[in-house]
Amino acid sequence: MSRKTASKKKAAKALTSQQTAVGTSNPNEFLSSALPKPERNAKGEVYCPLLKEYRSATPEELVRQSYLLHLHQHYNYSFDQMLQEQRQQAGKRSPRVDIVIWESPEVVKRESPKIVVECKAETVGIHQRDYYQGESYARATGAEILVMHNARQTSIFNVVRELMPGELVQINDLPRAEDWGNAKRIEAIKNSTRAFSRDEFRDLLFRCHSILRDVHKMEPGKAFDTISKILFIKMYIERAGTWGTFTTDFIRQRQKTRLPDDAPVHEQLFQLTRQYYEPHRLFSKDDRLDEISEDTFTRTVKELERFNLSATGDDVKGIAFEKFLGETFRGNLGQFFTPRTVVDFMVQLLDPGEDDLVCDPCAGSGGFLIRAFEHVRSKIETDVQIRKDAVRAEIEAMNLSEQEEEELVNQRFTELNLELEPEQDEPPSRIYRLAHERIFGTDAEPRAARTAKMNMIMHGDGHGGIHFHDGLLNINGVYPERFDIVLTNPPFGSNVGEDQKVGDTEQTYVSESPQYVRQSRERYGDDWYASHQQMVRASRARTPLLNLFEIGENKANRPTEIIFLERCLQLLKPGGRLGIVLPDGNLNNPSLSWLRRWAEGKAKLIAVVSLPEETFKSAAASVKASLVFLRKFNAEESQAWDAAWQDAHDKFDAGFNEKRTEVCTQFGSRINCGDEPELSNLLEQLAGLGVQRTTPTWRLKPPPPYPRGFVQTEIVKSRWEGTPKKREDKAKARTLREQFDERWTNEIEERSNELIRELRAGLRRVDREQFRLLWREVRTALDYPVFTAAPEQVGITATGAQGPSQLPDVLRAYRMFESWVNAGARESERPQFA
Repeated sequence: MSRKTASKKKAAKALTSQQTAVGTSNPNEFLSSALPKPERNAKGEVYCPLLKEYRSATPEELVRQSYLLHLHQHYNYSFDQMLQEQRQQAGKRSPRVDIVIWESPEVVKRESPKIVVECKAETVGIHQRDYYQGESYARATGAEILVMHNARQTSIFNVVRELMPGELVQINDLPRAEDWGNAKRIEAIKNSTRAFSRDEFRDLLFRCHSILRDVHKMEPGKAFDTISKILFIKMYIERAGTWGTFTTDFIRQRQKTRLPDDAPVHEQLFQLTRQYYEPHRLFSKDDRLDEISEDTFTRTVKELERFNLSATGDDVKGIAFEKFLGETFRGNLGQFFTPRTVVDFMVQLLDPGEDDLVCDPCAGSGGFLIRAFEHVRSKIETDVQIRKDAVRAEIEAMNLSEQEEEELVNQRFTELNLELEPEQDEPPSRIYRLAHERIFGTDAEPRAARTAKMNMIMHGDGHGGIHFHDGLLNINGVYPERFDIVLTNPPFGSNVGEDQKVGDTEQTYVSESPQYVRQSRERYGDDWYASHQQMVRASRARTPLLNLFEIGENKANRPTEIIFLERCLQLLKPGGRLGIVLPDGNLNNPSLSWLRRWAEGKAKLIAVVSLPEETFKSAAASVKASLVFLRKFNAEESQAWDAAWQDAHDKFDAGFNEKRTEVCTQFGSRINCGDEPELSNLLEQLAGLGVQRTTPTWRLKPPPPYPRGFVQTEIVKSRWEGTPKKREDKAKARTLREQFDERWTNEIEERSNELIRELRAGLRRVDREQFRLLWREVRTALDYPVFTAAPEQVGITATGAQGPSQLPDVLRAYRMFESWVNAGARESERPQFA
């Protein structure tokens, strides 16, 4: 049994068990496919009505004859106006297609055909270039419509002559046989595109949302949750290959035949959907769709049924869904949306690859994770297509028979297509591995986390690694030093306080379930287990979240974005890359210079792109922000950093210590006598008797954990030392001390304190100068160029509407900069940017 067949049987078995679970009156046929089954004889051969013969029931033949019957029964095409396995002309290289349809039986082979159908047996998504023979035939013969069909999906295209090969316009449906006599009807069908624009798809979502809101008086959030459930029903049905069941006709027929004790059709469909997504914990076990009536569900299905979400481009459907979300939750979830142009730019700049692990600990609606998923998926699809082209060229050069060549091409293409199959898990396909093993995220807001999962599925998949949890804590696959790339836009304007403790809330809960620990340790290994044990200890001790971080430990509070900066660097592997949105105050506020120096000791700064103020503008406020890109030190760079500091200290410390001694010497005697000559004379006399008042000296405070190189000198205060050896000298010394104390007036003490302040100021100047020189020395020793840009337009206007963007130009400039750096960063070859 092939991997593909095994996977399909496993899915069919799961589907049957799900149907039985909800107690339908006919569970084996509740979601049966709408396509008819071809006739078969006692030998199992399939009947081909166009050829008037039985043939071996190969997977492709079964698909072809099933769709042929669908054309006959549903679209009313007679067998007399269709032909099977037609060539455009004689010769082996002439394209041959499965089914050709003419306007009427009378014009078969006398005029240009109207429809060309090419079928494939693979149960993977339709890949347009695999159907090259059908397009070649359609263009050569003047056919108007091309149908690409496999066992699970149908795509229909209008063949526009003015467009280049490969540029087809997807439409919503086929004309029926009787439509060909009506030019207006044919034109309307051709204009009914399935690949809808983003605005059209967004408007559809709004219409569905409005139905739920208006009929059942739902508040926007509840209406959104309900429309999401309906969308997931539709996506589940499309994935099951039973598209005929998400129609108003199917619902009405089921309503007529439903037994009295059966649940309503929409509730049964939702329970099947909930069970299908149960491994991903998308819905709770108590979730239902009973908050709407059957009539409301039917109205919504009527809006959605002519769309094929699986066939609609992920970029169209995904962006429309994001726009719908953003406008629906303008006041509630607006903070969870980063402008698409900014997201695209950040992902493209970091350029994740197929083997990279990607995380967003503040995932919001999932924008960064979605774009990273799409970016890598596109790379995989391009690679597979290049290999397909090479395979085809290789096979065509073998000089095989036509049948052998076709079978070998189909076999090799089927194998390659399995790499793109999102459900292929045994062994995992490249797309399955990307979706299930490479994309991770968390968000502490429950609706945002659920929306991110929904958004990811709407864009293609990859939702399994997204969790409702505080991103500052480890959960499942999100733990320190695991990721190659972290992309995030942390929340601004809030604080993490010392009252926020591990284990106090649902978002900070740490599971100690033996099953969770066992499964996670098996999947992620000992590194995960060590990080989990840290979380368990923190939860049991109710440790403040701040104490999990170097820059938060023992602090009353820290701005959230600052703590997330450390969290992101914590999550990265050595050498991993970070793209983060930060308020400009983090970059230019003098009071946060310690943060910048702290980060400089953890990672290399790759680039800073300053954004216009309107990029993150809301009704409440606007935040001027920048995109900051960092690369975490690897072991060699960390060693170089430490060595540079050691060299700098060796070079400067002794000299600055001498300066401190000089400053103390300059002020010491003056401080002891308050600049009073008579007191100075008494001190000299006491010194002659062996009693001294030491001058103030200096010592360095223990260095803080950050920033590196920070020095702070404290003063060791004056004190009396020594005792006269002779008895008579002791009496003299006592008298002199009494005289000194009597003359040490408040005025003199104030003068002495002023001198101490001057001494401290002098020592602080030395400290600052040493700090400055240490940093200058280290930066000089480890100097590297940093890319900076300040585009004036990034796709968002001052009113919040879409507008022009200079970010593509910035990206091109960065690529030039990157190439220059990789080539050695010679000053004479530095690229010039506009």
